[in-house]
Amino acid sequence: MTGEHRVLRVHGGRLVVAERRLELEGELDRAYAEGFALVDSFSVDDNVYLVLRRVDPLD
Repeated sequence: MTGEHRVLRVHGGRLVVAERRLELEGELDRAYAEGFALVDSFSVDDNVYLVLRRVDPLD
């Protein structure tokens, strides 16, 4: 099984401003379309990091 990770950094203010939140939603939708799913998150200072993973079940 082969896995691939992607990490998105989300600035804290990005979650409360409607335009930036829509931008984040678009990024997550694109990642999902590429086969990525959210597997973890963590924060450092005022940033949130979203850990996405894609797994190729054929491996």
